[in-house]
Amino acid sequence: MKRRNETLVGLVLVLGVVTAVFGSLWLQGWEFGRTVETVEAVFSDVGQAAEGNAVKVRGVRIGRIDEVSVHPEGEFVQVVLRVDADVPRPPDAAVVLAPESMFGEWQAEIVSRSLYPHFQFLDPNEPDVLPGYALPDISRLTATADRISENLADLSDRIGIAFSEETAENLARTIQNVEGVSDRLTQLIEQQAATFDVLAARVEEATGEIGRAATASRTTFDHLSDLMATGEVEMLLTDVRDVAEGLQSLTQEATTTTSEFQKMAVRAESTFARVDRILGAAEDGEGTLGRLLNDPTLMNEVEATLVQLQLLLEDVRENPRRYLRLSIF
Repeated sequence: MKRRNETLVGLVLVLGVVTAVFGSLWLQGWEFGRTVETVEAVFSDVGQAAEGNAVKVRGVRIGRIDEVSVHPEGEFVQVVLRVDADVPRPPDAAVVLAPESMFGEWQAEIVSRSLYPHFQFLDPNEPDVLPGYALPDISRLTATADRISENLADLSDRIGIAFSEETAENLARTIQNVEGVSDRLTQLIEQQAATFDVLAARVEEATGEIGRAATASRTTFDHLSDLMATGEVEMLLTDVRDVAEGLQSLTQEATTTTSEFQKMAVRAESTFARVDRILGAAEDGEGTLGRLLNDPTLMNEVEATLVQLQLLLEDVRENPRRYLRLSIF
């Protein structure tokens, strides 16, 4: 009986020791029956992360943090992760360190780097090492919040000093002045709009007048072209030349009768010579007759003058004594 009790006590002690060992290993993150691999990541800062913290993928624990050490040159922190080798990782895998709870526990989560483009991951120099980023812990956020609150308090004090009652009154007067200026600008714009409307109407009227003048000018040019095409101008110049030659012969006959008529004939000859030059210039497009091509009114006046001149010649032939005085003795 005594041996039996001793045997039971020994078994209980052995089971307790085994349970304690396995429990200790399980609490340290040992995985039994799974293939474990080691993954290394680098961080510029690890916050409150420590050895033994959980490693998760999509919220599922797949391992633990095995080692946390500073690089020998002090440039970054190296973190070794022991994770389940059977769990697939994203192709652009990265490690994010963040608080796991409000009680100070941290965790390392393997994530896709593309999901966090704003995180400043520390890029490793070795291809097998994962980039890492550590979120600020609660204490840092609290300190930052304290600084922000202090800055907001200073800003509120400055705003209170700047926006006093006098400032509010000045601001109200400024708003009233701006409203007055706006009303004046509105009136000015309305006046300018009315002026522009009148100006546009006048411009439209002037444009119509210019169009009518252009139509009249085109009609005149068409009549002038038709007149030149029919040869009436050339016939008119020929008639004028014939009349001039007739007057010249008449003056030559009159010069043989009296010296007074001779003087008049000389003057007439000089006049007709000028007429001849004028006709020559008119044929070249110069002088008054040349302007007949562009002025229908002047042409009409010339035709009327020629008619009166022909009447004068006919009257001279019929009644020469009215214009000539002959005395033989």
